[in-house]
Amino acid sequence: MIVLSNGYQLPEDGDLGDVWFDALESNIQRLNDHSHNGVDSEKLSTSSIEALSVTIDSGDFTLVGTEYETLVAMPSLVQVDTSNISFRDATTREPVYVRFEFFSVTQIKVFSNKPISLIVVIS
Repeated sequence: MIVLSNGYQLPEDGDLGDVWFDALESNIQRLNDHSHNGVDSEKLSTSSIEALSVTIDSGDFTLVGTEYETLVAMPSLVQVDTSNISFRDATTREPVYVRFEFFSVTQIKVFSNKPISLIVVIS
């Protein structure tokens, strides 16, 4: 029997039924009792618990060529390349579809046809 990093038991080839069922029972109890505290299971990041958001005011946009753009910094501990990013109208909370590009690991550049107040939702 192999005991894994969080205490779960992994039967090996050659282990008989009594070992398998004891391990199964122990693993089920462990799953039921874990709390994501980093001791009995992996810790959850804050982005796993709730969606984070950043507000963009319409005045943050600057006209560049034929479209408006603004640079947005993500909340701490958020990396844009591993996050799901969406946009909502700041007033109605309805989804808004604007173009954005990754600017750096912690920033995105948002492009729009007109300046609009937005909520950037990061999950």
